[in-house]
Amino acid sequence: MDDRSSLDPRQQADFDRFMRRVLNKCGIDLSQYREAQMHRRLWAMVERCGLRTFDEYFGLLDRDAGAWAAFLDRITINVSELFRNPDRWRELRDSVLPGLCPDRRPLRVWSAGCSYGAEPFTLAMILDEMAPGVRHRITATDIDERILAKAREGRFTDADVRHVPAEARGRYLEPRGGLYTVAPSLRQRVDFRRHNLLADPFPSGLDLIVCRNVIIYFTENAKAALYRRFRAALRPGGVLFVGGTERVVNHREIGLNATLPFFYVRVQ
Repeated sequence: MDDRSSLDPRQQADFDRFMRRVLNKCGIDLSQYREAQMHRRLWAMVERCGLRTFDEYFGLLDRDAGAWAAFLDRITINVSELFRNPDRWRELRDSVLPGLCPDRRPLRVWSAGCSYGAEPFTLAMILDEMAPGVRHRITATDIDERILAKAREGRFTDADVRHVPAEARGRYLEPRGGLYTVAPSLRQRVDFRRHNLLADPFPSGLDLIVCRNVIIYFTENAKAALYRRFRAALRPGGVLFVGGTERVVNHREIGLNATLPFFYVRVQ
């Protein structure tokens, strides 16, 4: 699939300048995203602001904190919920995690592209139910500092918690002010940090990486590079858990086995 947008040379130069300026400002490399898709998404924002070029739009972003926050929210696609795609989480609990921690040792887990925290808190609930008292190390990362601040609060709407099993909801979520707040004991289990998947170093020796519905927005070359880096970040036998619309098409070539749909195990 061609990731390039069908722009005339002037429009292409305008968008290329914009991408370079964003990279210099915050380290986000928009050229690693699927260009046609990203251009459409951002051009809608240019028009909504009553502007005519990306040069004008970057000028707005550079001087208006509210516009910059809206831009970051648009490109990072912060859509999530606790236990999103419940069948996949049941497979993780019943078929994957028992093999990762048969001796109840603490796991090293990375939730990459965690958005506002639904994914890592889902992980924390499942791991605590399976092995109460075991202090698993869950690191949750995202590129957007604003969304990380929201994630640290651990507050979710009715829509966010609709798939949470009743027992887990009663144990880990406290109704408060029309929202559900994650219990303090569970919030302490997750370490939220800023991380740029396309630029920052990856951790190593991980037991489990969860990165769901993030990679689909990148170019094919960026996807291939990220999957190789995820594989390198896992210990032998460690597992990569991807989203329902994602596949690691060359998994054997890069040293991963597909044991279940959406789960890939690092081989030696």
